[in-house]
Amino acid sequence: MTWELMESRGTPEVAQIFVLSARGRPPGHWIECVDARDPRFPRSDKWVMIVSSQFGCPVGCLFCDAGADYRGDLLVDEILGQVEWIMERHRQDGGWACPKIKLHFARMGEPALNDAVLETLFLLPFSYPGVAFLPVVSTVAPRTAGRWLEGLREVKDRFFAGGRFQLQFSVNSTDEAARDRVMPIQHWTMEEISRFGATWWREGDRKITLNFALVDEVPFDTRVLIGLFDPSRFLVKVTPVNPTRSARRRDIRSLLSPEAEQRLPPPVAAAREKLEGAGFEVIVSIGSAAETAIGSNCGQLVMQRRRALEPQSLG
Repeated sequence: MTWELMESRGTPEVAQIFVLSARGRPPGHWIECVDARDPRFPRSDKWVMIVSSQFGCPVGCLFCDAGADYRGDLLVDEILGQVEWIMERHRQDGGWACPKIKLHFARMGEPALNDAVLETLFLLPFSYPGVAFLPVVSTVAPRTAGRWLEGLREVKDRFFAGGRFQLQFSVNSTDEAARDRVMPIQHWTMEEISRFGATWWREGDRKITLNFALVDEVPFDTRVLIGLFDPSRFLVKVTPVNPTRSARRRDIRSLLSPEAEQRLPPPVAAAREKLEGAGFEVIVSIGSAAETAIGSNCGQLVMQRRRALEPQSLG
């Protein structure tokens, strides 16, 4: 086994988060992975896994705890080892027969900066033949990742065609200067994302998700989205800013609250109406209070552990 369990938190009814230490690595090479379920469905109908692709993250998004400490890429066997860790927990309860196992490459790390993610996706159907994985890759589209994203398209078309793959771009604002502040790494512009979508999408594919963690006073202009993106290929997802240490320290205020699903703030409700009027599918995605309570946000548990055991490593 590639990993050693350091800590776990949560319940099978909501989500279980595991802090794992990599065997054969120097001390402190820790990651998180998650075994979860969508509260709307029994696990036998939909199962959710979230795995890390790097030790920490080099992007450093302003509201993400995973960027506080970066220690490099995971290897292929370390990524597949997380899948194995979660899968083995449900070998005996029939979980492997689930018709929809969403495997998110979205915990710690920027997957488009690690070639091992592509190799993992290539090997996945051979490692678990007959298992109905639906991979989900979330990326900020780093400037250097053009060839990586082209490779991802090839893997998608070969192994996960017909709606068995989901690509999500973290956009976070419709203003390019604001995007540069929130995601302080060189990344594609929205126009470049739009052009890529024209070549990515095939008949029967899932729409590409444009994700916006809505921050108070950060621009979110529907006219930009309507002018740049094709609603037949892209959808818009809005989420709150998670209550991370990084967000609190920078006084970043979320435009959405846990109650927003019942009553959206007027600016968000108006934006949704305009986007839907232009033909876009709009998803409002807000995690449950139970998820927040167990520290379900990327990097929270690893950073808590590191501050407790290695305070000098974080300055």
